[in-house]
Amino acid sequence: MNKIPKVDRPPGYTVGLTGESAYLWALFLRNEADMADDQIAYSKWQELVETLLPKPGKPMPSTVHFSVLEDEIAKYEANNYISPGNCVQE
Repeated sequence: MNKIPKVDRPPGYTVGLTGESAYLWALFLRNEADMADDQIAYSKWQELVETLLPKPGKPMPSTVHFSVLEDEIAKYEANNYISPGNCVQE
């Protein structure tokens, strides 16, 4: 298992992530799928990584909401892999 990224939500929001946090979570989940040799999940997360990746003339979004990303984060929270000290808002 890779190092679990922080959950960084925009101020005043209970759902959604900052663009950087979403990007780091997508990278994390892509790498986890790669280590599990799950090519379908790898492709899904790679597509999200490419969507969030800053490009010339296209900055990283400030706030995003992807339900698939929120669902995966909830799984890690349910298994107590994410402690309140690992969350920026806590």
